Amino acid sequence: MKFTALRHYIRNKNLEAPHTLSDCDLVIDGDSFFKGTYRSSRCQYILGPDCDKYADHIMKLLTAFIDNDVKCYVIFRGVHKYDLEKRKEIHQSIIDDRQESSVDHVEYFTPALVNVVQKQVLEKMDIKYFVCEQDSLGAIVGVARKLKCPVLTDNLEYSLFGVSCIPTNSVQYHNSATKLKCEIYGHEEVKTAFGVYNKMPVVLALFNESGDYLDSLKQVIQYVGSDVVGPVVRWVKRQREATLFSKIANSIDDEDQNRIFKEVYEKIQIIYCYPLCNLAVKYFQRDKAHDLLRDDKKWLAKAVACGRIALPYVTLRKHGFVCGSTLMFDGKQPDALLPAMDIIAYSHCLLTNSQVSKITFLERKGKKCSVKKIETFWDRDISNRDLFTKYRVGKKLKTTTPQAFDLFLEEVLPGYKFENLLLSVPEDCRILIITLVYYIVKKNKDFVNGAYCILLSYFMLGRVSKNVDSLQKKLLSPGSKDSEVFYNRLQFLFEKVNLKLKYDSAAVHSFSEFIHCLQHMNYLNKLCGEKIRCTIFHETYNATFIYNTYLFMKDRNHLINFLVSKFGDSVPMKKFKNIIDAFENCLSVKCSCD
Repeated sequence: MKFTALRHYIRNKNLEAPHTLSDCDLVIDGDSFFKGTYRSSRCQYILGPDCDKYADHIMKLLTAFIDNDVKCYVIFRGVHKYDLEKRKEIHQSIIDDRQESSVDHVEYFTPALVNVVQKQVLEKMDIKYFVCEQDSLGAIVGVARKLKCPVLTDNLEYSLFGVSCIPTNSVQYHNSATKLKCEIYGHEEVKTAFGVYNKMPVVLALFNESGDYLDSLKQVIQYVGSDVVGPVVRWVKRQREATLFSKIANSIDDEDQNRIFKEVYEKIQIIYCYPLCNLAVKYFQRDKAHDLLRDDKKWLAKAVACGRIALPYVTLRKHGFVCGSTLMFDGKQPDALLPAMDIIAYSHCLLTNSQVSKITFLERKGKKCSVKKIETFWDRDISNRDLFTKYRVGKKLKTTTPQAFDLFLEEVLPGYKFENLLLSVPEDCRILIITLVYYIVKKNKDFVNGAYCILLSYFMLGRVSKNVDSLQKKLLSPGSKDSEVFYNRLQFLFEKVNLKLKYDSAAVHSFSEFIHCLQHMNYLNKLCGEKIRCTIFHETYNATFIYNTYLFMKDRNHLINFLVSKFGDSVPMKKFKNIIDAFENCLSVKCSCD
Protein backbone atom coordinates (compact mmCIF):
# COMPACT_ATOMS: atom_id res chain seq x y z
CA MET A 1 0.00 0.00 0.00
CA LYS A 2 1.31 3.45 -0.93
CA PHE A 3 0.30 6.78 0.59
CA THR A 4 2.76 9.18 -1.05
CA ALA A 5 0.58 12.29 -0.62
CA LEU A 6 0.21 11.64 3.12
CA ARG A 7 3.95 11.08 3.46
CA HIS A 8 4.77 14.48 1.94
CA TYR A 9 2.05 16.13 4.04
CA ILE A 10 3.51 14.74 7.27
CA ARG A 11 7.06 15.72 6.30
CA ASN A 12 5.99 19.29 5.53
CA LYS A 13 4.35 19.62 8.95
CA ASN A 14 7.79 19.58 10.65
CA LEU A 15 6.68 17.16 13.36
CA GLU A 16 10.04 15.45 13.86
CA ALA A 17 11.78 15.49 17.24
CA PRO A 18 15.29 14.47 18.43
CA HIS A 19 15.51 10.86 19.59
CA THR A 20 18.13 8.44 20.87
CA LEU A 21 18.25 4.74 20.10
CA SER A 22 19.72 2.74 22.97
CA ASP A 23 18.77 -0.43 24.84
CA CYS A 24 15.48 -0.86 22.97
CA ASP A 25 13.64 -2.79 20.29
CA LEU A 26 13.42 -1.48 16.73
CA VAL A 27 11.44 -2.67 13.74
CA ILE A 28 13.33 -2.02 10.50
CA ASP A 29 11.50 -1.59 7.21
CA GLY A 30 14.03 -3.61 5.21
CA ASP A 31 13.17 -2.06 1.86
CA SER A 32 13.60 1.49 3.20
CA PHE A 33 16.76 0.68 5.15
CA PHE A 34 18.62 -1.21 2.41
CA LYS A 35 17.44 0.96 -0.48
CA GLY A 36 20.45 2.75 -1.89
CA THR A 37 22.96 0.92 0.32
CA TYR A 38 24.67 -0.77 -2.62
CA ARG A 39 25.11 2.63 -4.23
CA SER A 40 26.39 4.18 -1.00
CA SER A 41 28.88 1.30 -0.66
CA ARG A 42 30.54 2.71 -3.82
CA CYS A 43 30.87 -0.76 -5.32
CA GLN A 44 30.81 -0.98 -9.11
CA TYR A 45 27.69 -2.53 -10.63
CA ILE A 46 28.31 -2.93 -14.39
CA LEU A 47 30.27 -6.19 -14.09
CA GLY A 48 28.04 -7.74 -11.43
CA PRO A 49 28.04 -7.48 -7.64
CA ASP A 50 31.07 -7.02 -5.40
CA CYS A 51 29.28 -8.97 -2.70
CA ASP A 52 32.04 -8.94 -0.07
CA LYS A 53 32.53 -5.17 -0.09
CA TYR A 54 28.80 -4.59 -0.02
CA ALA A 55 28.41 -6.98 2.91
CA ASP A 56 31.13 -5.11 4.84
CA HIS A 57 29.27 -1.84 4.22
CA ILE A 58 25.90 -2.99 5.54
CA MET A 59 27.50 -4.85 8.45
CA LYS A 60 29.02 -1.57 9.62
CA LEU A 61 25.58 0.07 9.53
CA LEU A 62 23.93 -2.77 11.43
CA THR A 63 26.77 -2.97 13.96
CA ALA A 64 25.89 0.57 15.10
CA PHE A 65 22.54 -0.75 16.35
CA ILE A 66 24.06 -3.78 18.05
CA ASP A 67 26.69 -1.62 19.79
CA ASN A 68 23.87 0.47 21.26
CA ASP A 69 21.92 -2.60 22.46
CA VAL A 70 19.19 -2.06 19.90
CA LYS A 71 17.46 -5.34 19.08
CA CYS A 72 16.40 -5.23 15.43
CA TYR A 73 13.49 -6.96 13.72
CA VAL A 74 13.78 -6.59 9.95
CA ILE A 75 10.73 -6.91 7.69
CA PHE A 76 10.90 -7.06 3.89
CA ARG A 77 8.13 -6.33 1.40
CA GLY A 78 6.98 -9.17 -0.86
CA VAL A 79 5.99 -9.23 -4.53
CA HIS A 80 4.09 -6.48 -6.31
CA LYS A 81 0.72 -7.01 -7.98
CA TYR A 82 1.05 -8.95 -11.23
CA ASP A 83 0.36 -6.76 -14.27
CA LEU A 84 1.93 -8.07 -17.48
CA GLU A 85 1.46 -4.89 -19.52
CA LYS A 86 3.05 -2.74 -16.83
CA ARG A 87 5.91 -5.23 -16.46
CA LYS A 88 6.55 -5.08 -20.22
CA GLU A 89 6.77 -1.29 -20.12
CA ILE A 90 9.19 -1.34 -17.18
CA HIS A 91 11.31 -4.11 -18.69
CA GLN A 92 11.72 -2.30 -22.00
CA SER A 93 12.91 0.76 -20.10
CA ILE A 94 15.48 -1.41 -18.29
CA ILE A 95 16.71 -2.90 -21.58
CA ASP A 96 17.14 0.59 -23.01
CA ASP A 97 19.26 1.58 -19.99
CA ARG A 98 21.58 -1.45 -20.26
CA GLN A 99 22.80 -0.95 -23.84
CA GLU A 100 26.40 -2.19 -23.98
CA SER A 101 27.27 0.48 -26.56
CA SER A 102 26.82 3.18 -23.92
CA VAL A 103 28.64 1.46 -21.05
CA ASP A 104 30.17 4.79 -19.96
CA HIS A 105 26.70 6.24 -19.43
CA VAL A 106 24.69 3.32 -18.05
CA GLU A 107 22.33 4.56 -15.37
CA TYR A 108 22.88 3.13 -11.90
CA PHE A 109 21.09 -0.14 -11.14
CA THR A 110 21.28 -2.66 -8.32
CA PRO A 111 23.02 -5.83 -9.55
CA ALA A 112 21.86 -9.39 -8.91
CA LEU A 113 22.44 -11.18 -5.59
CA VAL A 114 22.27 -7.96 -3.52
CA ASN A 115 18.94 -8.87 -1.88
CA VAL A 116 20.28 -12.31 -0.97
CA VAL A 117 23.46 -10.80 0.50
CA GLN A 118 21.33 -8.59 2.76
CA LYS A 119 19.55 -11.59 4.24
CA GLN A 120 22.73 -13.65 4.57
CA VAL A 121 24.37 -10.79 6.46
CA LEU A 122 21.37 -10.60 8.80
CA GLU A 123 21.68 -14.33 9.44
CA LYS A 124 25.41 -13.98 10.10
CA MET A 125 24.74 -11.20 12.62
CA ASP A 126 21.91 -13.19 14.24
CA ILE A 127 19.31 -10.54 13.37
CA LYS A 128 15.86 -12.01 12.76
CA TYR A 129 14.06 -11.05 9.58
CA PHE A 130 10.67 -11.72 8.04
CA VAL A 131 9.78 -11.66 4.34
CA CYS A 132 6.18 -10.82 3.45
CA GLU A 133 4.39 -12.60 0.65
CA GLN A 134 3.06 -9.27 -0.61
CA ASP A 135 2.68 -5.88 1.10
CA SER A 136 4.65 -5.33 4.33
CA LEU A 137 2.53 -2.61 5.97
CA GLY A 138 0.47 -4.96 8.15
CA ALA A 139 3.54 -6.87 9.31
CA ILE A 140 5.51 -3.73 10.18
CA VAL A 141 2.65 -2.11 12.08
CA GLY A 142 1.71 -5.34 13.84
CA VAL A 143 5.20 -6.15 15.10
CA ALA A 144 5.95 -2.55 16.14
CA ARG A 145 2.70 -2.26 18.09
CA LYS A 146 3.28 -5.64 19.71
CA LEU A 147 6.78 -4.64 20.81
CA LYS A 148 5.73 -1.04 21.56
CA CYS A 149 8.72 0.26 19.63
CA PRO A 150 9.40 2.65 16.72
CA VAL A 151 9.91 1.76 13.06
CA LEU A 152 12.96 2.73 11.01
CA THR A 153 11.32 3.63 7.70
CA ASP A 154 10.97 6.34 5.08
CA ASN A 155 7.22 5.70 4.94
CA LEU A 156 6.25 8.33 7.51
CA GLU A 157 2.55 7.66 6.90
CA TYR A 158 2.92 4.48 8.98
CA SER A 159 2.71 6.80 11.99
CA LEU A 160 -1.01 7.17 11.20
CA PHE A 161 -1.39 3.47 12.10
CA GLY A 162 -0.16 4.04 15.64
CA VAL A 163 3.62 3.50 15.33
CA SER A 164 6.34 6.12 15.66
CA CYS A 165 8.60 6.45 12.61
CA ILE A 166 12.32 7.19 12.31
CA PRO A 167 13.48 8.27 8.81
CA THR A 168 16.42 6.16 7.66
CA ASN A 169 18.53 9.17 6.68
CA SER A 170 18.16 10.75 10.12
CA VAL A 171 20.29 8.13 11.91
CA GLN A 172 23.76 9.51 12.73
CA TYR A 173 25.93 6.40 12.31
CA HIS A 174 29.23 8.25 12.43
CA ASN A 175 28.54 10.36 15.51
CA SER A 176 31.33 10.04 18.07
CA ALA A 177 28.81 9.92 20.93
CA THR A 178 28.01 6.55 22.45
CA LYS A 179 24.29 6.91 21.75
CA LEU A 180 22.75 6.49 18.32
CA LYS A 181 21.01 9.79 17.55
CA CYS A 182 18.17 10.22 15.08
CA GLU A 183 14.84 12.00 14.51
CA ILE A 184 11.43 10.54 15.24
CA TYR A 185 7.86 11.24 14.15
CA GLY A 186 5.79 10.32 17.20
CA HIS A 187 2.50 8.70 16.26
CA GLU A 188 0.52 10.70 18.82
CA GLU A 189 1.90 13.98 17.51
CA VAL A 190 1.17 13.03 13.91
CA LYS A 191 -2.37 11.90 14.68
CA THR A 192 -3.02 15.08 16.63
CA ALA A 193 -1.86 17.14 13.64
CA PHE A 194 -4.52 15.43 11.52
CA GLY A 195 -7.20 15.53 14.21
CA VAL A 196 -9.54 12.98 12.59
CA TYR A 197 -8.98 10.26 15.23
CA ASN A 198 -11.42 7.35 14.71
CA LYS A 199 -12.04 8.48 11.13
CA MET A 200 -8.38 7.90 10.23
CA PRO A 201 -9.03 4.61 8.32
CA VAL A 202 -11.24 6.56 5.90
CA VAL A 203 -8.50 9.14 5.29
CA LEU A 204 -6.00 6.35 4.71
CA ALA A 205 -8.33 4.59 2.27
CA LEU A 206 -8.93 7.81 0.34
CA PHE A 207 -5.21 8.43 -0.18
CA ASN A 208 -4.15 4.87 -0.86
CA GLU A 209 -2.78 4.64 -4.39
CA SER A 210 -4.47 1.35 -5.25
CA GLY A 211 -7.40 3.28 -6.70
CA ASP A 212 -8.20 6.51 -8.48
CA TYR A 213 -11.39 7.54 -6.77
CA LEU A 214 -10.49 10.97 -5.35
CA ASP A 215 -11.47 12.63 -8.64
CA SER A 216 -15.00 11.26 -8.18
CA LEU A 217 -15.22 13.12 -4.87
CA LYS A 218 -14.19 16.59 -6.06
CA GLN A 219 -17.71 17.94 -5.98
CA VAL A 220 -18.45 16.34 -2.60
CA ILE A 221 -15.24 17.41 -0.87
CA GLN A 222 -14.85 20.61 -2.91
CA TYR A 223 -11.10 20.82 -3.35
CA VAL A 224 -9.11 22.35 -6.19
CA GLY A 225 -5.49 22.29 -7.31
CA SER A 226 -2.72 19.97 -6.19
CA ASP A 227 -3.12 20.57 -2.44
CA VAL A 228 -5.45 17.67 -1.78
CA VAL A 229 -4.62 16.38 1.69
CA GLY A 230 -5.48 19.52 3.67
CA PRO A 231 -8.96 20.03 2.14
CA VAL A 232 -9.81 16.32 2.44
CA VAL A 233 -8.74 16.17 6.09
CA ARG A 234 -10.77 19.29 6.91
CA TRP A 235 -13.79 17.83 5.11
CA VAL A 236 -13.48 14.51 6.99
CA LYS A 237 -13.33 16.39 10.31
CA ARG A 238 -16.71 17.97 9.57
CA GLN A 239 -18.46 14.68 8.80
CA ARG A 240 -20.27 12.39 11.23
CA GLU A 241 -18.31 9.21 11.86
CA ALA A 242 -21.39 6.99 11.51
CA THR A 243 -22.22 8.13 7.96
CA LEU A 244 -18.78 9.06 6.59
CA PHE A 245 -17.95 5.77 4.88
CA SER A 246 -21.35 5.35 3.21
CA LYS A 247 -21.33 8.98 2.04
CA ILE A 248 -18.03 8.44 0.24
CA ALA A 249 -18.96 5.01 -1.15
CA ASN A 250 -22.24 6.34 -2.55
CA SER A 251 -20.39 9.20 -4.27
CA ILE A 252 -18.03 6.94 -6.26
CA ASP A 253 -20.03 6.11 -9.39
CA ASP A 254 -17.49 3.92 -11.15
CA GLU A 255 -18.17 0.33 -10.07
CA ASP A 256 -14.53 -0.81 -10.22
CA GLN A 257 -13.29 2.19 -8.25
CA ASN A 258 -16.10 1.74 -5.74
CA ARG A 259 -15.12 -1.90 -5.25
CA ILE A 260 -11.42 -0.98 -4.89
CA PHE A 261 -12.23 1.69 -2.30
CA LYS A 262 -14.26 -0.77 -0.20
CA GLU A 263 -11.56 -3.46 -0.42
CA VAL A 264 -8.82 -1.02 0.55
CA TYR A 265 -10.88 0.35 3.44
CA GLU A 266 -11.50 -3.16 4.75
CA LYS A 267 -7.77 -4.03 4.63
CA ILE A 268 -6.85 -0.78 6.38
CA GLN A 269 -9.48 -1.37 9.06
CA ILE A 270 -7.94 -4.76 9.86
CA ILE A 271 -4.41 -3.33 10.11
CA TYR A 272 -5.60 -0.29 12.08
CA CYS A 273 -7.91 -2.08 14.53
CA TYR A 274 -6.39 -5.59 14.73
CA PRO A 275 -2.65 -5.09 14.17
CA LEU A 276 -1.54 -8.18 16.08
CA CYS A 277 -3.46 -10.60 13.86
CA ASN A 278 -0.75 -11.33 11.32
CA LEU A 279 1.89 -13.95 10.67
CA ALA A 280 4.87 -11.67 11.35
CA VAL A 281 3.89 -11.11 14.99
CA LYS A 282 3.71 -14.86 15.59
CA TYR A 283 6.91 -15.46 13.62
CA PHE A 284 9.05 -13.16 15.77
CA GLN A 285 7.68 -14.76 18.95
CA ARG A 286 9.04 -18.15 17.88
CA ASP A 287 12.59 -19.46 18.22
CA LYS A 288 12.43 -21.27 14.87
CA ALA A 289 10.61 -21.07 11.56
CA HIS A 290 7.13 -22.53 11.21
CA ASP A 291 6.80 -26.12 10.07
CA LEU A 292 5.37 -26.38 6.57
CA LEU A 293 2.34 -28.67 6.37
CA ARG A 294 0.68 -29.60 3.10
CA ASP A 295 -2.84 -28.94 4.44
CA ASP A 296 -1.93 -25.54 5.91
CA LYS A 297 -3.51 -22.75 3.85
CA LYS A 298 -0.68 -20.43 4.87
CA TRP A 299 2.17 -22.75 3.88
CA LEU A 300 3.29 -20.48 1.03
CA ALA A 301 3.36 -17.36 3.22
CA LYS A 302 5.26 -19.27 5.93
CA ALA A 303 7.78 -20.59 3.41
CA VAL A 304 8.37 -17.09 2.05
CA ALA A 305 8.64 -15.65 5.57
CA CYS A 306 11.67 -17.74 6.49
CA GLY A 307 13.33 -17.51 3.07
CA ARG A 308 12.53 -21.08 2.03
CA ILE A 309 10.79 -19.79 -1.10
CA ALA A 310 12.42 -16.87 -2.93
CA LEU A 311 10.17 -13.94 -3.82
CA PRO A 312 10.41 -14.41 -7.62
CA TYR A 313 8.94 -17.88 -7.08
CA VAL A 314 5.77 -16.46 -5.53
CA THR A 315 4.83 -14.89 -8.86
CA LEU A 316 6.08 -18.04 -10.59
CA ARG A 317 3.72 -20.24 -8.60
CA LYS A 318 0.68 -17.96 -8.76
CA HIS A 319 0.93 -16.74 -12.35
CA GLY A 320 3.58 -18.89 -14.04
CA PHE A 321 5.44 -15.67 -14.81
CA VAL A 322 9.19 -15.04 -14.99
CA CYS A 323 10.83 -11.70 -15.76
CA GLY A 324 14.03 -11.81 -17.81
CA SER A 325 17.48 -10.56 -16.89
CA THR A 326 17.95 -6.96 -15.82
CA LEU A 327 21.76 -7.14 -15.94
CA MET A 328 24.21 -5.91 -18.56
CA PHE A 329 23.96 -7.90 -21.78
CA ASP A 330 25.42 -8.56 -25.20
CA GLY A 331 22.76 -7.61 -27.76
CA LYS A 332 23.89 -10.46 -30.03
CA GLN A 333 23.10 -13.04 -27.34
CA PRO A 334 19.73 -14.28 -26.02
CA ASP A 335 18.35 -13.17 -22.66
CA ALA A 336 20.87 -13.93 -19.90
CA LEU A 337 18.24 -15.68 -17.76
CA LEU A 338 17.56 -18.39 -20.36
CA PRO A 339 20.41 -20.72 -19.23
CA ALA A 340 18.73 -20.91 -15.80
CA MET A 341 15.32 -21.80 -17.27
CA ASP A 342 15.63 -25.55 -16.58
CA ILE A 343 16.23 -24.77 -12.90
CA ILE A 344 13.27 -22.36 -12.84
CA ALA A 345 10.98 -24.80 -14.67
CA TYR A 346 11.80 -27.61 -12.22
CA SER A 347 11.14 -25.26 -9.30
CA HIS A 348 7.83 -24.33 -10.92
CA CYS A 349 6.84 -28.00 -11.12
CA LEU A 350 7.72 -28.50 -7.45
CA LEU A 351 5.66 -25.47 -6.45
CA THR A 352 2.65 -26.62 -8.49
CA ASN A 353 3.10 -30.37 -7.89
CA SER A 354 3.16 -31.06 -11.62
CA GLN A 355 5.37 -32.69 -14.26
CA VAL A 356 4.69 -29.89 -16.73
CA SER A 357 5.85 -26.29 -16.39
CA LYS A 358 4.15 -23.63 -18.51
CA ILE A 359 5.92 -20.31 -18.06
CA THR A 360 5.21 -16.85 -19.45
CA PHE A 361 8.70 -15.46 -19.94
CA LEU A 362 9.24 -11.72 -20.35
CA GLU A 363 12.49 -11.82 -22.30
CA ARG A 364 14.87 -9.53 -24.11
CA LYS A 365 15.05 -10.37 -27.79
CA GLY A 366 17.77 -8.29 -29.40
CA LYS A 367 17.07 -4.90 -27.87
CA LYS A 368 13.32 -5.33 -27.54
CA CYS A 369 11.15 -6.80 -24.81
CA SER A 370 8.87 -9.66 -25.87
CA VAL A 371 6.71 -12.36 -24.28
CA LYS A 372 7.61 -16.00 -24.81
CA LYS A 373 5.74 -19.12 -23.72
CA ILE A 374 8.04 -21.87 -22.44
CA GLU A 375 6.70 -25.36 -21.76
CA THR A 376 8.91 -27.95 -20.08
CA PHE A 377 7.95 -31.59 -19.51
CA TRP A 378 9.89 -33.83 -17.11
CA ASP A 379 9.90 -37.59 -17.72
CA ARG A 380 10.18 -38.44 -14.04
CA ASP A 381 7.32 -37.89 -11.58
CA ILE A 382 7.80 -34.71 -9.56
CA SER A 383 6.34 -34.49 -6.07
CA ASN A 384 6.27 -31.38 -3.93
CA ARG A 385 6.64 -33.50 -0.80
CA ASP A 386 10.12 -32.08 -0.19
CA LEU A 387 8.62 -28.61 0.17
CA PHE A 388 6.99 -29.61 3.41
CA THR A 389 8.62 -30.17 6.76
CA LYS A 390 6.17 -32.97 7.50
CA TYR A 391 3.42 -34.80 5.66
CA ARG A 392 0.55 -36.98 6.84
CA VAL A 393 0.60 -40.78 6.75
CA GLY A 394 -2.76 -41.86 8.07
CA LYS A 395 -3.10 -40.02 11.37
CA LYS A 396 0.63 -39.55 11.90
CA LEU A 397 3.03 -36.86 10.75
CA LYS A 398 6.18 -38.07 9.03
CA THR A 399 9.27 -35.89 8.62
CA THR A 400 10.50 -35.61 5.04
CA THR A 401 13.98 -36.43 3.80
CA PRO A 402 14.85 -33.98 0.99
CA GLN A 403 15.56 -35.73 -2.31
CA ALA A 404 14.19 -33.41 -4.99
CA PHE A 405 17.45 -31.54 -5.54
CA ASP A 406 19.36 -34.77 -6.23
CA LEU A 407 16.60 -35.88 -8.62
CA PHE A 408 16.88 -32.58 -10.48
CA LEU A 409 20.62 -33.05 -10.98
CA GLU A 410 20.00 -36.57 -12.29
CA GLU A 411 17.49 -35.12 -14.78
CA VAL A 412 19.61 -32.26 -16.15
CA LEU A 413 23.06 -33.84 -15.79
CA PRO A 414 22.50 -37.58 -16.29
CA GLY A 415 25.59 -39.59 -15.49
CA TYR A 416 27.26 -36.93 -13.35
CA LYS A 417 27.76 -38.07 -9.78
CA PHE A 418 28.69 -35.20 -7.48
CA GLU A 419 28.26 -36.58 -3.99
CA ASN A 420 31.55 -38.49 -3.58
CA LEU A 421 33.57 -36.09 -5.73
CA LEU A 422 32.67 -33.08 -3.57
CA LEU A 423 33.49 -34.59 -0.18
CA SER A 424 36.96 -33.05 -0.24
CA VAL A 425 35.77 -29.42 -0.65
CA PRO A 426 34.08 -27.13 1.90
CA GLU A 427 30.32 -27.56 2.04
CA ASP A 428 29.61 -23.96 1.01
CA CYS A 429 31.59 -24.56 -2.21
CA ARG A 430 29.50 -27.49 -3.46
CA ILE A 431 26.56 -25.64 -4.99
CA LEU A 432 29.08 -23.34 -6.68
CA ILE A 433 30.89 -26.26 -8.34
CA ILE A 434 27.61 -27.97 -9.27
CA THR A 435 26.41 -24.77 -10.93
CA LEU A 436 29.68 -24.28 -12.80
CA VAL A 437 29.42 -27.82 -14.18
CA TYR A 438 25.74 -27.29 -15.06
CA TYR A 439 26.43 -24.03 -16.90
CA ILE A 440 29.48 -25.32 -18.79
CA VAL A 441 27.99 -28.68 -19.78
CA LYS A 442 24.48 -27.49 -20.60
CA LYS A 443 24.95 -23.92 -21.81
CA ASN A 444 28.48 -22.64 -22.40
CA LYS A 445 31.39 -25.02 -22.98
CA ASP A 446 33.74 -22.05 -23.43
CA PHE A 447 33.27 -20.81 -19.86
CA VAL A 448 36.02 -22.93 -18.28
CA ASN A 449 38.39 -19.96 -17.84
CA GLY A 450 35.54 -18.04 -16.22
CA ALA A 451 35.03 -20.95 -13.83
CA TYR A 452 38.64 -20.77 -12.58
CA CYS A 453 38.22 -17.02 -11.96
CA ILE A 454 35.08 -17.62 -9.90
CA LEU A 455 36.68 -20.43 -7.90
CA LEU A 456 39.66 -18.19 -7.12
CA SER A 457 37.24 -15.47 -5.97
CA TYR A 458 35.54 -18.00 -3.68
CA PHE A 459 38.89 -19.09 -2.28
CA MET A 460 40.05 -15.51 -1.68
CA LEU A 461 36.85 -14.21 -0.08
CA GLY A 462 36.14 -17.30 1.99
CA ARG A 463 39.04 -19.56 2.87
CA VAL A 464 41.89 -17.03 2.63
CA SER A 465 40.04 -14.03 4.04
CA LYS A 466 38.94 -15.97 7.13
CA ASN A 467 42.53 -16.94 7.90
CA VAL A 468 43.66 -13.33 7.45
CA ASP A 469 40.92 -12.21 9.87
CA SER A 470 42.11 -14.80 12.39
CA LEU A 471 45.66 -13.51 12.08
CA GLN A 472 44.56 -9.92 12.64
CA LYS A 473 42.67 -11.02 15.75
CA LYS A 474 45.78 -12.92 16.88
CA LEU A 475 43.90 -16.23 16.64
CA LEU A 476 46.62 -18.13 14.83
CA SER A 477 45.56 -21.10 12.74
CA PRO A 478 47.54 -23.33 10.33
CA GLY A 479 48.42 -21.37 7.22
CA SER A 480 47.35 -17.97 8.58
CA LYS A 481 50.57 -16.18 7.63
CA ASP A 482 50.66 -17.91 4.24
CA SER A 483 47.06 -16.78 3.72
CA GLU A 484 48.04 -13.20 4.46
CA VAL A 485 50.77 -13.37 1.81
CA PHE A 486 48.35 -15.00 -0.64
CA TYR A 487 45.74 -12.31 0.03
CA ASN A 488 48.13 -9.36 -0.20
CA ARG A 489 49.87 -10.46 -3.39
CA LEU A 490 46.57 -10.78 -5.27
CA GLN A 491 45.24 -7.38 -4.22
CA PHE A 492 45.93 -6.01 -7.70
CA LEU A 493 42.99 -8.09 -8.94
CA PHE A 494 40.59 -6.06 -6.77
CA GLU A 495 41.56 -2.78 -8.46
CA LYS A 496 38.89 -0.80 -10.29
CA VAL A 497 38.50 -1.76 -13.95
CA ASN A 498 38.76 0.93 -16.63
CA LEU A 499 35.62 -0.07 -18.54
CA LYS A 500 36.28 2.42 -21.33
CA LEU A 501 39.31 0.37 -22.34
CA LYS A 502 38.53 -3.12 -21.04
CA TYR A 503 34.80 -3.74 -21.43
CA ASP A 504 34.07 -7.10 -23.09
CA SER A 505 30.30 -7.37 -23.57
CA ALA A 506 30.43 -11.08 -24.49
CA ALA A 507 32.36 -11.94 -21.31
CA VAL A 508 30.11 -9.79 -19.11
CA HIS A 509 27.06 -11.45 -20.68
CA SER A 510 28.45 -14.91 -19.87
CA PHE A 511 29.09 -13.92 -16.25
CA SER A 512 25.53 -12.53 -16.09
CA GLU A 513 24.22 -15.88 -17.32
CA PHE A 514 26.23 -17.73 -14.69
CA ILE A 515 25.09 -15.39 -11.90
CA HIS A 516 21.47 -16.17 -12.78
CA CYS A 517 22.20 -19.91 -12.78
CA LEU A 518 23.95 -19.70 -9.40
CA GLN A 519 21.13 -17.64 -7.92
CA HIS A 520 18.40 -20.02 -9.08
CA MET A 521 20.38 -23.15 -8.19
CA ASN A 522 20.51 -21.81 -4.64
CA TYR A 523 16.80 -20.96 -4.76
CA LEU A 524 16.05 -24.54 -5.79
CA ASN A 525 18.38 -26.01 -3.17
CA LYS A 526 16.67 -23.94 -0.47
CA LEU A 527 13.24 -24.88 -1.80
CA CYS A 528 14.19 -28.56 -1.58
CA GLY A 529 15.16 -28.31 2.09
CA GLU A 530 18.82 -27.20 1.77
CA LYS A 531 20.34 -30.67 1.98
CA ILE A 532 23.53 -28.99 0.75
CA ARG A 533 24.59 -25.70 2.34
CA CYS A 534 23.74 -22.72 0.13
CA THR A 535 26.40 -20.47 -1.38
CA ILE A 536 27.44 -17.61 0.91
CA PHE A 537 27.62 -14.92 -1.74
CA HIS A 538 29.68 -12.37 0.20
CA GLU A 539 32.28 -15.11 0.73
CA THR A 540 32.18 -16.14 -2.93
CA TYR A 541 31.56 -13.47 -5.52
CA ASN A 542 33.47 -10.27 -6.20
CA ALA A 543 32.76 -9.31 -9.82
CA THR A 544 35.70 -6.89 -10.04
CA PHE A 545 38.17 -9.55 -8.88
CA ILE A 546 36.65 -12.15 -11.21
CA TYR A 547 36.71 -9.88 -14.26
CA ASN A 548 40.29 -8.73 -13.61
CA THR A 549 41.38 -12.35 -13.25
CA TYR A 550 39.59 -13.21 -16.49
CA LEU A 551 41.46 -10.45 -18.33
CA PHE A 552 44.76 -11.40 -16.69
CA MET A 553 44.82 -15.15 -17.32
CA LYS A 554 45.45 -16.82 -20.68
CA ASP A 555 44.24 -20.27 -19.67
CA ARG A 556 44.17 -22.69 -16.76
CA ASN A 557 47.90 -23.52 -16.90
CA HIS A 558 48.88 -19.87 -17.09
CA LEU A 559 46.86 -19.06 -13.94
CA ILE A 560 48.14 -22.06 -11.97
CA ASN A 561 51.75 -21.44 -13.00
CA PHE A 562 51.45 -17.80 -11.96
CA LEU A 563 50.06 -18.77 -8.55
CA VAL A 564 52.74 -21.44 -8.05
CA SER A 565 55.45 -18.91 -8.94
CA LYS A 566 54.10 -16.58 -6.25
CA PHE A 567 53.12 -19.03 -3.51
CA GLY A 568 54.96 -22.28 -4.26
CA ASP A 569 53.81 -25.23 -2.18
CA SER A 570 52.16 -23.15 0.56
CA VAL A 571 49.10 -24.31 2.51
CA PRO A 572 46.70 -21.94 0.66
CA MET A 573 48.04 -23.12 -2.71
CA LYS A 574 47.45 -26.75 -1.78
CA LYS A 575 43.89 -25.96 -0.68
CA PHE A 576 43.12 -24.05 -3.86
CA LYS A 577 44.48 -26.90 -5.99
CA ASN A 578 42.21 -29.25 -4.05
CA ILE A 579 39.17 -27.15 -5.05
CA ILE A 580 40.37 -27.02 -8.67
CA ASP A 581 40.84 -30.80 -8.71
CA ALA A 582 37.33 -31.37 -7.36
CA PHE A 583 35.84 -29.08 -10.01
CA GLU A 584 37.78 -30.74 -12.83
CA ASN A 585 36.83 -34.22 -11.62
CA CYS A 586 33.15 -33.24 -11.51
CA LEU A 587 33.38 -31.75 -14.98
CA SER A 588 35.04 -34.75 -16.57
CA VAL A 589 33.90 -37.85 -14.69
CA LYS A 590 30.65 -39.66 -15.50
CA CYS A 591 29.44 -42.85 -13.99
CA SER A 592 29.66 -46.04 -16.03
CA CYS A 593 25.90 -46.09 -16.61
CA ASP A 594 26.10 -43.10 -18.99
